[in-house]
Amino acid sequence: MEYRHFSHHHNLKIHQVTEGQTIRCSGCERLCHNTVYACWQCNYFLHDHCASAARYIKKHPSDAQHPLVLIPKPTYCSGSFICNACGDTGSSFSYCCALCEIDLHVHCAFLPLRVSHKSHQHELKLYLGIINQKDEIPDEFCRICSKVLNTRNFCYYCLDCEFGVHTFCATNEVKPELYVVDDSSANTEAASSNSVNEPTAEEVIVELYNLQLQMQMAQGLAQMMASFNPSLS
Repeated sequence: MEYRHFSHHHNLKIHQVTEGQTIRCSGCERLCHNTVYACWQCNYFLHDHCASAARYIKKHPSDAQHPLVLIPKPTYCSGSFICNACGDTGSSFSYCCALCEIDLHVHCAFLPLRVSHKSHQHELKLYLGIINQKDEIPDEFCRICSKVLNTRNFCYYCLDCEFGVHTFCATNEVKPELYVVDDSSANTEAASSNSVNEPTAEEVIVELYNLQLQMQMAQGLAQMMASFNPSLS
């Protein structure tokens, strides 16, 4: 059976990764295990999680005002983005809001809000760094790997014990069901409402995506103009 995904121009086929195969997901750039969606002609592969990732997320805790839109490639001039959650770069799938300058890896967008870890007796809460400044935590060291914990990025923290860890040290869990919205019920409510018509989800996606493209094109043009020396010899 073949599947169509918006990020790729060929159909994808289900493939079972066998022992010894090294396949990297084209969406999250992580190694693939078990079942993947594959285009062997292009060496394009997607985890099940990346292949079924929602096209947008409503009311993500990093940006409750705007939906985060899934785009297959960064629109920045560099061709990459820096994830607000983990601080690492990415060059493939990301959830973004151009208005708020938020970029998240797919797996970072669906981190559980609370986790338990064997290294600490209390539950750890997800904190969103400078995106959400209600609880400001000073930079320190991760209590698991002992490397610098930059709290400008997401982290898991126990405020009572001042125990902080990197998100990727605390868990590999991804919970895509966290921000699923029942669009059918939302549409029913909208139809029964007397208020003015709001844009559809698809219209919001197109509008935000076009806005980000315009912003990045303007940024690239400004950088190009700044590189020229206006003085004459």
